[in-house]
Amino acid sequence: MKILLVDDEEIIHLSYTEHLQDGGFEVLNAYNGNDALKLAREENPDLVILDLLMPGKDGRDVCKELKNDEETRHIKIIMLTGKDEQHDRVLGFELGADEYLPKPYPVNFLEVAVRKQLGLHPYPDMD
Repeated sequence: MKILLVDDEEIIHLSYTEHLQDGGFEVLNAYNGNDALKLAREENPDLVILDLLMPGKDGRDVCKELKNDEETRHIKIIMLTGKDEQHDRVLGFELGADEYLPKPYPVNFLEVAVRKQLGLHPYPDMD
């Protein structure tokens, strides 16, 4: 299954990408909202892990555009952010996010959340 990881922090890409690939996922990387939208439309990932706060087009904008586009609205979105205020969570869900997790989020828990959103067993050996 294909995951698009969108974050402007290199360390997030390095740790999450490696762990998700070890879990058997194909991981695409984008570092800003515009590249995320382009990749989502070209590659049709099964899930997007999306940082809320990025320069330029932020995660809210990307989430809204993906969920309002008939070709991409089926894509599951996990909003991942260091901003863990209640109103931000509510807004994320209102825009169509399927899950909202605080950052930094432990990579092994992130994989469980990814697998849950994709309808897979939380432990890969049991699929």
